[in-house]
Amino acid sequence: MFDSPVVSVHIPQALRSFAGGQHEIMASGDTVGEVLEAVGHEYPAIRSHLMSAEGDLQAGVAVFLGPRSIREMQGLATPIELAETLSIVPIA
Repeated sequence: MFDSPVVSVHIPQALRSFAGGQHEIMASGDTVGEVLEAVGHEYPAIRSHLMSAEGDLQAGVAVFLGPRSIREMQGLATPIELAETLSIVPIA
């Protein structure tokens, strides 16, 4: 049985109050969406700032896996193969 990769999730200043003041959270998942769900499960107050009720990424948020935007990849279905860094970035 394989465990899901563990990812370091960087939380922007604007959302840290919803994540217990944390600037970085460790979470695991096989896809970006699963990792964000894990973050939302651990810190329920941040979930609505990241994901819509339909399960899509909120319009005012960009997510990067390493240096690449997930919008350029497979969105929330982007697989995570190795321990990587996921960065949440608020956009205007």
